[in-house]
Parts: sequence; structure tokens; C-alpha cells
Amino acid sequence: MNKRKKSKVGLLVIIGLLIYFGFTLIDQQKVILQKSAQIKEIEAKIQEELKQNSQLKKQKEAVKTDEYAEKVAREKLGMVKKGEKVFVDMDK
Repeated sequence: MNKRKKSKVGLLVIIGLLIYFGFTLIDQQKVILQKSAQIKEIEAKIQEELKQNSQLKKQKEAVKTDEYAEKVAREKLGMVKKGEKVFVDMDK
């Protein structure tokens, strides 16, 4: 009888431990999935920022060219080259 009580207590302890570890494992899986989603989101943001950085570097290099200076002078300042004729659309 005494041996039976010990085996039942031992079995209950093992079952309790298995249940505890099962819940812990499920909880850890939830945390891992959340962290994985966060990592994917951050990686997507990094790629977006790298793309924007590349575009800004290209734009920075373009600003240094004579063609860009000419474009700005024509579009924003209304300047023309010597000898060019300017036509104004009177319908606008």
C-alpha cells in the first residue's frame, strides 16, 4: 500500500511537470513567432531605407553635374542660354 501511494505521487509529479513544460513550450512558441514577425518587419524597413539611401546618393551625385544646374536654372529660375528663343503660351 505504501509503495502504491509513492508510485501515484510520483506519477502525479511527472504529469504535473509534463503539463508545466507543455504550457511553457507553447508560451515560448508564441514569443518566438512574435519576434520572428518583428524581425521580418524590421528587415523590410531596412531594405526600404537602403533603397532610399541609394536614391539619395544618386541624387547627390546628380546635383554635382552641369546638366542638373542647367535644369534648375531653366525650370526654377526661368533662365535661357545665350541665343535661345523663348516662346510663351498665351492661352494659359
